[in-house]
Amino acid sequence: MRLAVLAIGFVAACDGASARFALSNTTSARVDHVLADGTSLRLKIIAAYLAEDVDPVTMNNLGRSEMIWLNPQCGGDISGCNVDGFTLPDGPRITDYFDLSRPSAEVNADLNAQDLTVAPGSYRYARVELCKAYGGQSQASVPTMMWAGPGMTAEQPFTSGDCGRTSLAFEPPLVLVAGDAVEITLGYDLATSIMTGAPGPGTSLAGVTHEFRACSDIDADHRACMDFPDFAPSASKL
Repeated sequence: MRLAVLAIGFVAACDGASARFALSNTTSARVDHVLADGTSLRLKIIAAYLAEDVDPVTMNNLGRSEMIWLNPQCGGDISGCNVDGFTLPDGPRITDYFDLSRPSAEVNADLNAQDLTVAPGSYRYARVELCKAYGGQSQASVPTMMWAGPGMTAEQPFTSGDCGRTSLAFEPPLVLVAGDAVEITLGYDLATSIMTGAPGPGTSLAGVTHEFRACSDIDADHRACMDFPDFAPSASKL
């Protein structure tokens, strides 16, 4: 799912629940801390949230949203923080990429997630904020992602105009009550988001009914293509 800018409203909860954010790399064939076939996906992340619901047309939040992680490079400033390459808002800038091709333990060590208080409620989605597009600037002036697919000799830069990603839905919805302590995990499989095959029209692969974000031709008969991975949410008690 795509969204332009996440519209976030925070609600303080005196008797709230506690949530911690994590990522889980479910991609197979890892060797020496990277994917064996050379697949790589590095991106910048500002924050992660829980959302009660999401409008399927506008992609705006419906109901309450609660932050569960903020990038340490933001210095605690969610309002002013943005990824490097945007002019507005006037605040800290994120310059580091999260390498999603590494084992989960290494990715989560970089996240350095803390337990954050969230309001009790029923939440259907987790959302990841990747940038803030203000003042008519729709894309950053520096790459927001770096990627490589099997057979590519080097990573390629990519600048995305999508400022957020919405997870698949919690099934059933995540219900939090006062005193709960949970870890919210977004699982992803890079093998389904970075693929290789025969070139197709535009940014596609022959026989694959999907328009990718970017492609790189390896030779006349082989192409690697990239899109954001789907994030599958889960929750476990701490």
